[in-house]
Amino acid sequence: MPNSDDFRVKRIHQLLLEMARGNFFYSLEPEEKNDNIASLVVMLNMVNEELRDSFIHQGFTNAHHTPQYMIQLSLLLDSNGRIEMVTNNSCSLLKCLPNDLIGKPLNDILSKPSQKKWNQKLPKLLKKEYHETVLKLEFVSSKGLLLTKDCNITVFQNLNTKESKILLDTVFFSKGEPFPKEKAANKLMVTKGTKDHKVRLSPKDIQIMRDVHDMIINNLENDLPRLKDLALQMGTNEYKLKYGFKQMYGITVFRFLTQERLRQAKTLILHSQHSLKQIARMTGFKSITHFSRAFKEKYGLPPSQVRR
Repeated sequence: MPNSDDFRVKRIHQLLLEMARGNFFYSLEPEEKNDNIASLVVMLNMVNEELRDSFIHQGFTNAHHTPQYMIQLSLLLDSNGRIEMVTNNSCSLLKCLPNDLIGKPLNDILSKPSQKKWNQKLPKLLKKEYHETVLKLEFVSSKGLLLTKDCNITVFQNLNTKESKILLDTVFFSKGEPFPKEKAANKLMVTKGTKDHKVRLSPKDIQIMRDVHDMIINNLENDLPRLKDLALQMGTNEYKLKYGFKQMYGITVFRFLTQERLRQAKTLILHSQHSLKQIARMTGFKSITHFSRAFKEKYGLPPSQVRR
């Protein structure tokens, strides 16, 4: 793949176009160079990941669009790992035509780390007549953009030839259709959450909950005041903040703070050179021990194993 500055800038331009369309599932391959373009790639990947993670959330009350539409990447492979069939949506995601893919080995559209992973996994997949597993793969589009997803891989046998076939598929969320105007109301009863506490939220209340949400995200390194004091600062009461926030976002205020701290920490681990101790401090954790324990509880691995 070309590595000239012109190609690097074109990749950035392509990523920005996809982000403008609401497609936050692409990313750029990190570079070994240590210049302004490489720094921009890191920052764009971080911003894109933040947008992607926040786009699909439970707090879209009174939003203009719903994340309902799924784009599916689906490939049918032969026992040698060559592509036999491909869906139109797959071609759209990978920015190519069906003829560009059919007959080619899967490795042609995988990043180098994923090529290694796939080459190690393929012989094991073919040992059984039927097998299902999930494998995280990194696809490379014709524009140089990366698509990283957990893929469902199903191995089965052709009934006529007894030849093994491999079905590889995954889904991507995208922007859905706008809410119908007739569904708008002056007040909204949010029913998601605990049955005993249903809070009637006015448009002003909804905006307050969103302000609290944004305030937390923008101040992850700082501890929150008591819920009563926070509610007073934001212009509401403790009861409405406690249950209104949980019903809009499906999580309590303080658990949301921890969740976002860990999510930002994971982004920094993957896309920055900061030490784990620095990342823990930047995301508001008092000690590296507390940070490591909370991180492993959420992601199943300690921070040291997540770093590439």
